[in-house]
Amino acid sequence: MQSYTSKLHVDFALRSFPYLRFHVDGHIEYKRPNLYSVHFDHVPWFGKGFENMKMDPLEPQTWPEHYDVASIAHEGERTLVEMRDKVAGNVKAIHAELDGDGLRRIQWHYVNGGRIDVHVNPVVMDGIPVPATEDADIKLPAYHVEAHATFTDYKIVTDNVTTANTGR
Repeated sequence: MQSYTSKLHVDFALRSFPYLRFHVDGHIEYKRPNLYSVHFDHVPWFGKGFENMKMDPLEPQTWPEHYDVASIAHEGERTLVEMRDKVAGNVKAIHAELDGDGLRRIQWHYVNGGRIDVHVNPVVMDGIPVPATEDADIKLPAYHVEAHATFTDYKIVTDNVTTANTGR
């Protein structure tokens, strides 16, 4: 696979005051070897600065650049990876779970007690696992947010051949 793009729809729910619900639309882009980014069309006023985000932490091949592996274990068909940030800062530990379709879960634990927990639900298109949905639970000292992302309309490029899939 050389690259893929997809439409993206994310529903957010603040579980702490001010208890807002909102959604954003955008698209994702992945280009080999490991450039993964999200681009939102419009974000609410309080989300300014988050229109374009690098999503490299969701790509296991980028982990050696950012993290030191503390341990690797196997539990059934899952591989469990415990990591630490290479640069001391706010991240205390990272836990990831992978299987034959790639990343299934990643958690960042912060020194302030916060946690971000992302579950990835893949679908296989043209023999390639790509995200169908992702669910995030973000608990930080000042707020709690839940997010559900849905990916559609994939366009996958493999060795200069483009295929489109308008479903999931």
